[in-house]
Amino acid sequence: MRRRTSDVQWSSLGLLTIVWVMLMGEVTLGNIVAGLLAALVVQVVFPLPSLVVGVRLRPWPFVVLAARFLWDMTTASVQVAWFAIRPGPTVGGVVVDLRLRSDNDLFQTITAEMVALVPGTVVVDLDGQRRLLTLHVLDISTRQEAEEIRHRVLAQEARVLRAFDPDPDAALNPRRRREVSG
Repeated sequence: MRRRTSDVQWSSLGLLTIVWVMLMGEVTLGNIVAGLLAALVVQVVFPLPSLVVGVRLRPWPFVVLAARFLWDMTTASVQVAWFAIRPGPTVGGVVVDLRLRSDNDLFQTITAEMVALVPGTVVVDLDGQRRLLTLHVLDISTRQEAEEIRHRVLAQEARVLRAFDPDPDAALNPRRRREVSG
C-alpha cells in the first residue's frame, strides 16, 4: 500500500521534527532537515489513520480549567504532605463511584487524568460505556465528604467540557441530554 504526500499529516510532521531537534540538543539546518526526513519516513512507514477528534478549544474556559487544576494540585499537595508528616493515626481512604455526564471517551479520559494528577486521588477504573468513574480518595470518613468529592469531580468534568466540547450544554444540561439520547 503506497502513501501519497497529500496523506501526510503536516502538524504531526512538524511536531516529530521538533522532537527530533530537541533530542539532538542543537538547532541546526542539518538537524532540522534530518528531523523532517525522519518524520516523513515514520509517517510513510507507520501510517496512522486520520482522527476526527471533535474538539473545540475555548480560550477563556481553558484558562479557567488550567487555573483551577493548578489550584487543586497545589492545595492537595499541601494536604497530602501534611498527612505524611503530622502526628496521629494513619489516614485512611475510601473508594467512590460517580457517573460522568459526557459520553465522549476523550472528555472522560481528560477528566479522569486531571483527577488522577491531583494528589490524594487515584483513578481505579473508568467504564466509558456506563460513564462510571471509580476513585480511591484519601481522608474521607463521612458520606458528606464523599459527596463533596463527587461534586468536585463533576465540576472538573464541567470545566473540561466547557473548555473542549463543541456543545458542552448537551452534556451538562440534563434536559438536552435526554432529548439527544432519546
